[in-house]
Amino acid sequence: MKRKTAIIIAAVSGTLTVLITLVMDFVLFPKIEATTEGIKSFDLNSFGYTFEQAQKYLSLLSDEGRKLYLNVQLPLDFVYPVVYTVFFISMLYLFSKSIKTTIIFPILLFVFDCAENILTIVMLKAETLSPSLALSASCLTIAKTCAMYITILIILVQIVLYIIRKRKTAE
Repeated sequence: MKRKTAIIIAAVSGTLTVLITLVMDFVLFPKIEATTEGIKSFDLNSFGYTFEQAQKYLSLLSDEGRKLYLNVQLPLDFVYPVVYTVFFISMLYLFSKSIKTTIIFPILLFVFDCAENILTIVMLKAETLSPSLALSASCLTIAKTCAMYITILIILVQIVLYIIRKRKTAE
């Protein structure tokens, strides 16, 4: 892939990532959480949640909030990992000497996020919530968070190393 193409892909996917984030964080989640007494939606509990917290959230979630979560938020949240994964991989491509080993982290992030979304759907549709389901979904949320932080850290390190390499070749 040519560098110019990678820059365009990074710019478009990065812009879409920001736009989707803004819609979810400032429109969808506030509407969904309007009836949950301030309890955050599953996706936003970066370091997980207990069975009891999940149970309480589900018991407080209104029918309208549940429909919005299932019919708008989650479909958008299946597009979101595709968009940010393309962004992260294009950033690695642009700033890394080799992405062979580091590409695993955005891919894992994608897998964890999609699996978390699937379990969120199951929890939202379940007649009764099982502790194992809540624990599994919570673990995926934590794994997603860790993979996200690692991915961002790798990209930041690669950008710094890229700048250092460019400065050395300019001298």
